[in-house]
Amino acid sequence: MVSKTLGHYCVLEQIGAGGMGIVYRAHDERLDRDVALKVLPPGMLSEESARRRFRKEAQTLSKLNHPNIATVYDFDQEKGVAFLVLEYIAGVTLDRKLAGGALLPSQTADLGIQMAMGLTAAHEHKVIHCDLKPGNLRLTLDGRLKILDFGLAKLLRPVAEMETAETTTAPNAVAGTVPYMAPEQLLGQPVDVRTDIYAAGVVLYEMATGRRPFPWVHGPRLVNAILHETPKSPRALDPHVSVALENVILKAMDREPKRRYQSAKELLVDLGRLTTPVSGPEIAPRHRGWSLAILPFVNGTNDADAEYLSDGITESLINSLSQLPKLRVMARTTVFRFKGQQVDPQGIGRELGVRAVLTGRVIQRESAVNIHVELVDVADGAQLWGVRYNRPMTDLIALQEQISDEITSRLRLRLTRAQRKPLTKRYTQNVEAYQLYLKGRYYSDKWTTEGMNRALSYYQQAIEKDPNYALAYAGLAGAYFGVSSQFLSPNDAMPKVREAASRALETDETLAEAHTLLAIVKAFYEHDFPVAEWEFARALECHFGSALAHQWYAYYLSALGRKEQALTEAILAQEIDPLSGTVNWTLGLCFLMARQYESAIQQMRKTIEVDPNFWLAHMWLGWAYEQTGRRKQALANLNKAFQLGGSSYATAYLSYVHASAGSTAEAEKIVSALKQQSQQKYVSPHHIAIAYVGLNDKDQALEWLERAYESREEILVFLEVDATWDKLRSDRRFQDLVRRLGLPRSQLELETGRVKFPDADV
Repeated sequence: MVSKTLGHYCVLEQIGAGGMGIVYRAHDERLDRDVALKVLPPGMLSEESARRRFRKEAQTLSKLNHPNIATVYDFDQEKGVAFLVLEYIAGVTLDRKLAGGALLPSQTADLGIQMAMGLTAAHEHKVIHCDLKPGNLRLTLDGRLKILDFGLAKLLRPVAEMETAETTTAPNAVAGTVPYMAPEQLLGQPVDVRTDIYAAGVVLYEMATGRRPFPWVHGPRLVNAILHETPKSPRALDPHVSVALENVILKAMDREPKRRYQSAKELLVDLGRLTTPVSGPEIAPRHRGWSLAILPFVNGTNDADAEYLSDGITESLINSLSQLPKLRVMARTTVFRFKGQQVDPQGIGRELGVRAVLTGRVIQRESAVNIHVELVDVADGAQLWGVRYNRPMTDLIALQEQISDEITSRLRLRLTRAQRKPLTKRYTQNVEAYQLYLKGRYYSDKWTTEGMNRALSYYQQAIEKDPNYALAYAGLAGAYFGVSSQFLSPNDAMPKVREAASRALETDETLAEAHTLLAIVKAFYEHDFPVAEWEFARALECHFGSALAHQWYAYYLSALGRKEQALTEAILAQEIDPLSGTVNWTLGLCFLMARQYESAIQQMRKTIEVDPNFWLAHMWLGWAYEQTGRRKQALANLNKAFQLGGSSYATAYLSYVHASAGSTAEAEKIVSALKQQSQQKYVSPHHIAIAYVGLNDKDQALEWLERAYESREEILVFLEVDATWDKLRSDRRFQDLVRRLGLPRSQLELETGRVKFPDADV
């Protein structure tokens, strides 16, 4: 963990970097709160006159006290390092959110209003931002927009030497980010509030369409476009953008300042007019096009063994369609919450916030399959398309391609040949292998010992039918990971995860699921963190809409103490798969490991609302209650976790809490039972170590942690951040164990190398 201090601030982790300096999350030891430290570029304030000017203007920025502006608390220097102290805001930057596509029109209007409100307040204090862009707009966990770095571009105008690919400084002008710079700013002419309004227009354009007005990242072509070209109409990119919103965007972006909005307040008024209530909930797409929920197809065959087919077809359609750039498809775990319920496409569509819902019914008759599908417009309940197919089972793969193609046609998605590839991509030509794969998926989703064993068998049979079946290898890898540390030792399971994921990638290097699983092996079993980082990045590059990749990347980042990034990834996973118990649990875990216990409790409660039988959520809720001194609630939730199948993990924490409450005999009884179980079946040594920590038996705790290390338990990567082990931190044996895990010395090593401050390393 980063432990360097600047003044009375303890630096915890890097959360951003750019031409204006590096930003860290830090803890204010004096006021006991987290803050953001912006460390200015070296030599920035070497002259006393520069320091005086900066201090004076920083005082002006500190007076910007508004809900939509990140507050400046202080400016200081320590050992030659100049830094600003800013309000720390947990959440996601807008550029990270926009990586998944355009926003709903209501979101664009709402966030635009908040942005305009912040600009209005700042302009009234005669402060201009001069570098407004999605990277400087942060969305809090409750949906509030905060403008970051207000006035710093102007304040830091001497930093021309800090240029990046997107940053430029013209003579007599402030630094800025080229794609968001107004023409007068690029030309080095005087800037005023209308310069910020132009940038706000570009941000609105990007929120509404999912792309910038001019596609070039930097260079003369981009500059020429900003100075002389008219951006493409937002409605030409997405006809669902309203005329009124388009008019607001284009007026704010006018090349001539005198034709733009003359104040942020004018912009605010017009944006406010966009939010006039309409009948019914909004169902506009988040991406440039449609949003779709594919509900679990009904098994119309009078045979429970055919359930795999209806579920598998549903999942296959979701997986292929979710990779299209102009279509937002709700994730499997979210839509499968409605499995077995009375289907009301309009009601479910409104609940999920989508424009269309696909329903289906599957009947298998010996060597034939009958599929009836219906596509419904959520707005008025009208049928957009409906058809009944009756085909031989040998046509099953081709039939699913045809259904996907029909959906894109009915939604009028204009796709390039490259964009259509996910619809026509066949991972196998062997229908028997495909059916075996679907059975593997069906049983692995049950997350039981029997289910996982059957899944492993089906995946292996699928591979025997088609040795080059990448999806089957990925499924096999996922199933082995599912049993690791639960039913098998990691030493037995994780090498098989690695082998299967690697085989999948040999056949298809673009398979995000396989990259994610390989990243998990590299991080939690091999402790090869740089390679794990690359694999996670590659997974998201292959499929940014993969909730699985975002979820496990968040889990990994949380283990390394990179709390800010972990929360960002967990929030993105939740946005893709809002009703997934594991995704919601991962967000709660990120709060828990960040020691934000009240937020963890709130999120775990939400997870339990989504999935009342999710034992891990009950277990970690119990642990969060224990950390906040609410022992009665802790025991109640840990007992519930045990009853729901939490086995040795939940039992270990029960022992810990009983010991903390003074019930030593009960705690020892639980430990004894765990050790007896370990002689009959695999019980994680990590879990037994937890129980011994609760009993304050450090020797036994460390002995069992050593056994966990020998077994290569995945959860050990959390040793540095998990409060469970706080009692052991001063012990040299524990410190040696952490060293052997090879955890990065700081959160900065993986991405930026060792960042040096004068006289010290951070």
